[in-house]
Amino acid sequence: MKRFGTLLLAAVMLAVTLMTGCGQKETEEKKTEDKKIEENETEKNETEETGAEEKEALSVVFYANGSFGDNAYFDGNKEGVLRAEKELGVKVKLIEGGSDQADYQPAIEALVVSGEYDIIVTLTGKTSDIVLELADKYPEQDFFVMDTTMTEVRPNIFNAMYNQCEGSFLAGAFAALVTTSTELEGTNSDKVIGFIGVMDSPTINDFYDGYEQGAHYIDSEIEVLKSYVGDAVNAPKAKELAMAMYNSQNADIIFNVGASAGLGTLEAGNETSKYTIGVDINQNGIYPGSVLTSMLKTSGTGIYNAIELYQKGELEMGTSQLWGIKEDCIGLATDELYEQYVPDSIKQEMEKITTALVNGEIEVKSELY
Repeated sequence: MKRFGTLLLAAVMLAVTLMTGCGQKETEEKKTEDKKIEENETEKNETEETGAEEKEALSVVFYANGSFGDNAYFDGNKEGVLRAEKELGVKVKLIEGGSDQADYQPAIEALVVSGEYDIIVTLTGKTSDIVLELADKYPEQDFFVMDTTMTEVRPNIFNAMYNQCEGSFLAGAFAALVTTSTELEGTNSDKVIGFIGVMDSPTINDFYDGYEQGAHYIDSEIEVLKSYVGDAVNAPKAKELAMAMYNSQNADIIFNVGASAGLGTLEAGNETSKYTIGVDINQNGIYPGSVLTSMLKTSGTGIYNAIELYQKGELEMGTSQLWGIKEDCIGLATDELYEQYVPDSIKQEMEKITTALVNGEIEVKSELY
């Protein structure tokens, strides 16, 4: 009987052990299975997040119909694209198209055909007709055509124009205040200011129109001289034209609207101890005290703004928009050099004029807009 009890106890203990072992095995198997599910879910979430990030990372190519390194127009636009890369997280590619217009169409079409870019950004009227044709041919590709007036667009084109006439009004008013000033060294008694543009074109003439209006807003008797370089790189020619204005025609200050060639205008101002106004980007530091201010046509800011709105889904594709002082795309460079070299009386007057422009109290007439 005792032996039977012992055997019975052993059998019970064995059964318990077997049941416990099975339970532990099932528990561990469940833990393993749960872990696998958790890992799979984590991997799935990470994949979805990565996919979302990749989807949000816009790919933008900037095709410049010129060359970088000009310390003016093209560099200013490039700066806006690089700012979008840094601050908005977009992928960017920069391409220098050079000066041969015959290269533009095949190069831009090749970018479309590559299928690599959400947005293709181009500049000026030298590319607008090309883009209009490609937009019809490739309706799935989005384009930004910046800094030109397009009379027609397509649903896959965004066009921005910059009110350089408005900004040039500020430059003209400033130049008029300089030539009539008795506080600046080297100014003469003649009321003469100059304008040297890159070429005789509607956009460059729009700069001139605003410049003349701004000068005559200050004094209707001011004479505004005008010359054209003929191309965007001939700095010696621009310098020659500027020297003639300073030495033979008694100009006190010249507005440089000459792209890379305009560096010659700035050099002439410095060598004659006269004054200049830079253009597109802040050129005050090139010849401090001679370049008194610069008319900022921050088309790079315009590109940045358009990319940001597109990324948010807020950009009105299929439209043409005019951006100016209110959109922070136009203005004058009022940096520490401006503060150092420009008389307070001129600075105060320019503040009043700028405020009046922003408030719509001054009307600047443009033949383009």
